Amino acid sequence: MVVYHYSQTLKEGDQLEPGHQDFTDLCSPFMQAMTVSKDCFYGMLLNGKYMFAVLNRSNLRYWADYAKWATEGIFEFVRRNEFQQCASRLHCNYFCTDLSECIRMYNEDFGEETDEERKKVHLFEVEVEEGSLERRDISVFDAAYEAISENQDIDTAIEYARQYFSGMNNDSPSWEFLSTGKAVAIKDISSLLRE
Repeated sequence: MVVYHYSQTLKEGDQLEPGHQDFTDLCSPFMQAMTVSKDCFYGMLLNGKYMFAVLNRSNLRYWADYAKWATEGIFEFVRRNEFQQCASRLHCNYFCTDLSECIRMYNEDFGEETDEERKKVHLFEVEVEEGSLERRDISVFDAAYEAISENQDIDTAIEYARQYFSGMNNDSPSWEFLSTGKAVAIKDISSLLRE
C-alpha cells in the first residue's frame, strides 16, 4: 500500500525507523509526574511554562514547547495504561493516505520557515504493509494541546487522549496514520511541494 510522508532526513530507498527522532526524553518527565499524581504533573507543567518563557527570550522556543511535550506525555501515559494495543505516538511513523492532505500538513508545519529550510524537506511515496496503519484525528490531539497550553487543563487533555486512542474524531477531522510496521520510501515526489 502506498502512503505519503515528508521528512528532512529520509532518502529514496530508505526504510523508515519508527520514532527515529525519539522525543521520549522530552516527554518522560511529564509521564513520570503523571505516575506520581496530577498535582505533581501540574507542578511540572507550570515549571515548563516558566522555562518556555525564559527560553523564548533566547530564541530556543521550539525545544521549550512545554505544552507539546506535556501533551505527548499525557497521551503516552494514557496509551500505556489504557490502550497498550495502540501504536505509541513517540515510537511510530506518521503518514497521510491523501496526497493533498499531506501537502496541506507540510504547509502548516513548514509554511513560516525560510525557503532554505523548506527546501530541506522532501516528500515521498512510501510502501507500507497492508493493515499496518492506525487512523487517528490529529485535531483531537490539537485540542488537547490547546487545553494544556491555554488553561493547563490536565483532565480535559486526558479525555482527549482517550478519544484519540479510541479512534474518535472531531466534527472536522484531520486524519493522520500511525504505523510501527515496515515502511520504505519508494519515490521522491518533492517537486509537488514546490508547485
